Amino acid sequence: MAAVAEERRTRALAIFDDPALRRVLIDQKKLSEVVIDDISHDVVVSSLWDEGRATAVIADFDRFLHTHRDRLAALRILYAQPAAGLAAHGRLTYAALEDLRDAMLQPPWLLDPLALWSAYRRLRADKVRANPAKTLTDIVALVRFALGQRDTLAPLSSDMAGRFNLWLGREDKAGRTYTPDQRAWLEAIRDYLAANIEIAPADLQDQFAPRGGIVGARRAFGPSLDTLLETLQDALVA
Repeated sequence: MAAVAEERRTRALAIFDDPALRRVLIDQKKLSEVVIDDISHDVVVSSLWDEGRATAVIADFDRFLHTHRDRLAALRILYAQPAAGLAAHGRLTYAALEDLRDAMLQPPWLLDPLALWSAYRRLRADKVRANPAKTLTDIVALVRFALGQRDTLAPLSSDMAGRFNLWLGREDKAGRTYTPDQRAWLEAIRDYLAANIEIAPADLQDQFAPRGGIVGARRAFGPSLDTLLETLQDALVA
């Protein structure tokens, strides 16, 4: 038994004989390391954002947007929306927002979305309606506010809630009404879009399992489901 155990252990560890893999593992470990300083003592200098610091952060964000407007897919789409809409420039994706966030966090910018939100609250408190929901999609709200596409700064979920109600109103005027079960589905899809900016039929299977997944959605909407998902994304995300 000892010999078999040793043989299996050796076989299992053979993959780590690759130096390249070991380097990757070491680099990943460094990314997750946290240094805990239990010797130094912090002193609170101020609990408020300094106005000069807030102004500098917002100015950096404006420069970042101008510098990257043609380099990042998310910014190309957001800059183009007021003039041409999404149809000609594509639709926002979660991956595009991840690229935007990663670029913001890189030197020399070091633009943390929550810090940006705090800076706007410090300088334009009358325009900031709520705290961010701390989701990736709230970057969309920051960009739209910075570009003057929105008069107020609020989590994207708030903007989508308003757009959703307007869309339901248009649907009702067009004679397309929804059952309580369909309304519950539509509200769940709205909330998913607020957190993920995009949705595909495949997402319904994994993310909406308690509601019956893709089978439950097709039972509720029939063959119009795919078209409905596209329509909702255009109505709520644009």
